[in-house]
Amino acid sequence: MKRLFILLLSILFVFTACDNQRKGAELIKDKEHRNADLNNLSGDYMGVMPCADCDGIETVLKLNKNFSYSYSSKYLNKSDEVFVKDGKWKFENNIITLEGVDYKFKLGDTKLLQLDLAGNEIGGELADNYKLEKMKE
Repeated sequence: MKRLFILLLSILFVFTACDNQRKGAELIKDKEHRNADLNNLSGDYMGVMPCADCDGIETVLKLNKNFSYSYSSKYLNKSDEVFVKDGKWKFENNIITLEGVDYKFKLGDTKLLQLDLAGNEIGGELADNYKLEKMKE
């Protein structure tokens, strides 16, 4: 009886050790995947967004690897003032959310697509204008 108990404990130990090793490997793989995503996401994005009463809104978004951002906008041929917002950003379900900014952005291949205030993709004739292209480093 004692041998059977020791045998069962040994088998349980082996299965537990293998499962923990597998989970450890998955965590490392997941961390590497997040770091690769972060390296691909971070950088400078630029574009000119549509404007109702000016020639466009020159927009620059800098996403840093430490999850901070700088968002600047300038109303072309209306004002020389540049509006700057800084804060933290997060990335979930292919969407970038900027703390303190009403708009969210959906990740495209090498661009960010601005979403409307409800979080939906912008449609219509001007839809292609609501994007920020990633600048080459």
